[in-house]
Amino acid sequence: MIKTVGIVGAGAVGSSLMYEMYKKDPDNVYLVATGERAERLVTKGISVNNEVFYPNVYSDPSQGVHLDLIILAAKTYSLDSVITDIRPLIDKDTIILPIENGITTTTLLEGEFPDNRVFHGIVLRTDAHRMSRRVYFNTLGEMQIGYADNRVIKPEVQEVCDRLKELGVNVKIYADMRKAKWRKWMLNTGASQTAVEVQAECGFFGQVEEVRELMKMLMDEIVAIGKAEGVDIDETDRNEIIEMLVNFPPDKKMSMLQDYEAGRPIEIDEYSGTVVKLGRKHGIPTPANEILYLAITAREKIAALRKG
Repeated sequence: MIKTVGIVGAGAVGSSLMYEMYKKDPDNVYLVATGERAERLVTKGISVNNEVFYPNVYSDPSQGVHLDLIILAAKTYSLDSVITDIRPLIDKDTIILPIENGITTTTLLEGEFPDNRVFHGIVLRTDAHRMSRRVYFNTLGEMQIGYADNRVIKPEVQEVCDRLKELGVNVKIYADMRKAKWRKWMLNTGASQTAVEVQAECGFFGQVEEVRELMKMLMDEIVAIGKAEGVDIDETDRNEIIEMLVNFPPDKKMSMLQDYEAGRPIEIDEYSGTVVKLGRKHGIPTPANEILYLAITAREKIAALRKG
């Protein structure tokens, strides 16, 4: 039975989920954090939609908390530190559900926690965003979870789904979670990187043909790599994603652009960096992603140098 749930990551998505879940069951939902992050959460709480609340913080095994489920909502560049933090706070019965962007997280976690059940997970269509230490959202969007293949749903997957629904999460079990993750990765690799490079809100996706062409070039390289990796993803998926992006709210900013403008780290290595690595693995050229990787990384380094 899934009862006690922990969340790692108090960014836009993690804080929004915590806000909803904690209201439903404050005794069995925890933010998982250690060190200075834990101290800050305890003393300052979390601000969501202009409401400050103080969730339970699980930071030390001596608290005697057993987590049935832990949701990892941190950025992919923080994964190494997240693994270090959670290792003493979970046991072999804890189900691990990463909802980070990208395609590498579940495989990495399976290697680090071979005795645990590790799911795939993504969050789609949320409008959660962060401004300084404040988080705002109107919709949590939809969470999709499961093992790679859920044509036959395992009992533990259904239990996690049912528990998250009890906690106010719009969650679904997707039959092919590998494809679902690759589709979201393709969306972010194409749209988020393009948004940073051309400094554009989503409203310009439909207005400027060159923006769509750049996204298409970036995504086409993923389609080619996906075929080599045995992922059921093709040009139809690419076209659907671009059509979806064109219809995003015009003033919406991709999360990577929000992070870049705020001077926060960005997930460039998980996006174009992973495309380039997989392209080299299969002998597939990835010039569009390689150029954006270099250009955006250079932007970050120049900004850092200008700051001193």
